[in-house]
Amino acid sequence: MAREEKSLKRALIQAIHGCKKVERFKRDRLTEDQRQQLNETLNTLLHFRRSWSPAYSQDTTFLNVLRQAEDQLKLLGHPFYPGSFWSNNAEALFVASIIALSVRTFFLQPFRIPTCSMFPSFSGMLTQLHADTDPKPLFFTKPLRWLWSGAENHHYVAPANGTVQIPLFSQDEILRYHSYVRYEVEKGREIGSFWLKHFFPKAYKVYWLWVNDQKIRIRVPYEFSDMEALLRKKFFPKEENFSDVLLNHEELLRLDERKGICLDTQYSVKKGHPFLHFDILLGDMVFVNRFSYHFTRPKIGDAIIFRTQYIPMLEADTYYIKRLVGKPGDQVCIKGHRLYRNHQLITGSLAFDNNNQRQGLYPGYCAKATMGEGQSITVKPHELFALGDNSPFSYDSRYWGGVPEKSVIGKAFFVLHPFSWRWGTAEHNKAHKTADFNTYVFQ
Repeated sequence: MAREEKSLKRALIQAIHGCKKVERFKRDRLTEDQRQQLNETLNTLLHFRRSWSPAYSQDTTFLNVLRQAEDQLKLLGHPFYPGSFWSNNAEALFVASIIALSVRTFFLQPFRIPTCSMFPSFSGMLTQLHADTDPKPLFFTKPLRWLWSGAENHHYVAPANGTVQIPLFSQDEILRYHSYVRYEVEKGREIGSFWLKHFFPKAYKVYWLWVNDQKIRIRVPYEFSDMEALLRKKFFPKEENFSDVLLNHEELLRLDERKGICLDTQYSVKKGHPFLHFDILLGDMVFVNRFSYHFTRPKIGDAIIFRTQYIPMLEADTYYIKRLVGKPGDQVCIKGHRLYRNHQLITGSLAFDNNNQRQGLYPGYCAKATMGEGQSITVKPHELFALGDNSPFSYDSRYWGGVPEKSVIGKAFFVLHPFSWRWGTAEHNKAHKTADFNTYVFQ
């Protein structure tokens, strides 16, 4: 009975709203008699609404009035009554979309950080290598790990006894694909252990490893670019880059009719035993404050986001995030692993202090490219000088020069995801003293 009463009360309220809507939108198209009948119906419905009683569910007079009101609205209300979801909510959805676009354009814009040039203040997609003996995450913990650290786990077991071999591109293919390690591009959608080829497909890179005559497939997101660094660190930890691996271990190259060119890692594995275990960590999703720079100028130490379209050495029109270290007329210099601005140790951000002291995961600054050891750079007019917090692995103003002031769109405001120790307002981040820098892999 309670459910029937609620249903009738809901129908009464809808009929009242229907009468008001039809009278408002079709006032000029209704005759005087139709408007009078509609107002009489509305007043009767309002009377029942004000004097509502559970007994109305058994009152034939009320039920007849409700039925007649429904018939009247269907006759007079087309196309406004009866209304579909879209007709009833189109205006609200349109206004909501305008508000959302306005907020994104003028106030807060979400931005997924692509690279690790600002690590550990902000993180792009990177790799965390685990020991073979580390346990594989349980199925029900994977969503929690994704929420907490953006982690996508990869765990591989040897299909046979033998040594691991890495397929390589030929010399011509290396230039074409910008990679030594062979991969293929596959489109689809990977959900857990399922591969859906036509379900909102996106691009993946597929790498293959060999153990004797058995292949192991490794499927990773297309934007993931650290596979070479991962394999180097796993199988050749003493080498600094993959080109050194090939140069110093030329005797390990093999040519096979089936496998093509392969690099024998000499890493022995046993059938059924794990031999490669790593996490791919998603880049941080940050909110960009696009509002404040309309009233104030960027400050030294701000993590600025800018478009690259006006920087000649950066071909693609995309967004970068770097930390502002110099304004027009400033002199910027790196001595040792410390950064100086106008002959003084730079201040203005906790990241500067952590880098200058090599605190936690902050590696210090590297004198490279146009900023050789002790070499000062004077920032040009109408430009800003920007460096990454992860200086050894950052492609920044040391290589391609200053950032035009007009290219800056805002500053990093809040790390929205993942819910790691970096979550929260951008400037609250501290050096993570308990983390081990050696567990992370950078290209």
